[in-house]
Amino acid sequence: MRRLAGLAMLLLAGLLAGTATAAEVKPPAAQIGTWSTALYAPRVLPTRSLPPEAVCIDAILTAEREAGVTDHMLLAMGFTEAGRMTADRLFTVWPWTVNTEGASRYFPTREEAIAFVRAAQARGTRSIDVGCLQVNLKWHPDAFPDLETAFDPRANARYAARFLGDLHRAQGSLDAAIARYHSAQSERGAAYRERVGGNRRWVAGAMDYLKTLAAGPQAATSQAAPGALPAWGRAELGRLSFLSSLYANAAVKPLLPGAD
Repeated sequence: MRRLAGLAMLLLAGLLAGTATAAEVKPPAAQIGTWSTALYAPRVLPTRSLPPEAVCIDAILTAEREAGVTDHMLLAMGFTEAGRMTADRLFTVWPWTVNTEGASRYFPTREEAIAFVRAAQARGTRSIDVGCLQVNLKWHPDAFPDLETAFDPRANARYAARFLGDLHRAQGSLDAAIARYHSAQSERGAAYRERVGGNRRWVAGAMDYLKTLAAGPQAATSQAAPGALPAWGRAELGRLSFLSSLYANAAVKPLLPGAD
């Protein structure tokens, strides 16, 4: 009995020592909450390689989802700011758009758009609108770290969504925020808001076309050169052109920059 009691005491002492040791072992401070924090971190979507006629639509739809915009007002603003019809007769928001002195220019590549902006800045021009949502470099000098980022469609759309949200809170209504996005002058802001409203009605009816455009080419591109942008298949481009023409001739038409 005494021998059994002694063994029991030894086992109990070992258990207590083990419990104390486990209680004293703490995870490094850097590890505390690592997993729980990751669960609530926003999911960063990888940037997809898309043709220029698709990339702004995709970026704006992504920014709308991130900001909780459900009425596609930001997309309507994109068409009002940088909308155009391409040579293939596709209505879209063009990523390499620059506006200086009231004139919009649509460049074929980001590099050409950046070169134009740098030349304009070298001449002393400061008020320059760039990208999908035409963010003004004079009034938003801290929006982007460099011109390359300013012309990045997702960075441009995200900044515009954030700025519109700030205006909404400051102005008290979305209508006032949209007008102020364009101009502090009431008449110019009101005219802009009306054009955005017209494009909002067009966007609402053309979402199947716009989502197909934003999805990018689905045809096989195994013949494409390394590093080349995906290209539309002939059938895809034909369908997109048909849809674009269909909505262009609808009762509600897109109102592009410079259009009456």
